[in-house]
Amino acid sequence: MNDQLAAALFWLILLTPIGVFARQIRQVRSGLQRKGKATALFFAWSMVPLLAFIAVFMGLVGVEELTKKALISEGYARMLLPLTVINVAEILLMTVMFAIVIRLMRTPPDPD
Repeated sequence: MNDQLAAALFWLILLTPIGVFARQIRQVRSGLQRKGKATALFFAWSMVPLLAFIAVFMGLVGVEELTKKALISEGYARMLLPLTVINVAEILLMTVMFAIVIRLMRTPPDPD
């Protein structure tokens, strides 16, 4: 992995929850989703880039074990745990913030 790819992945993983936050707020405000479902979907969609990054990382480590040729440097290997912890903390905090914002937001009545 080169430096530019790692930096792009880092920012993609950290900034995706902000985009998902805005999208889910729009969905609730327009009445397309209920508040509980929107919160659950926010959490799930925010975790997707992190889980994809971990899967790719583990795949690269597996290839390294099979071929004995390092595809990732040791610095990137050490980056996995801090990046995961930071992103999970960000997602949990933003999920709580999302739930509070949605709770206080006026929405159209349910079509029931």
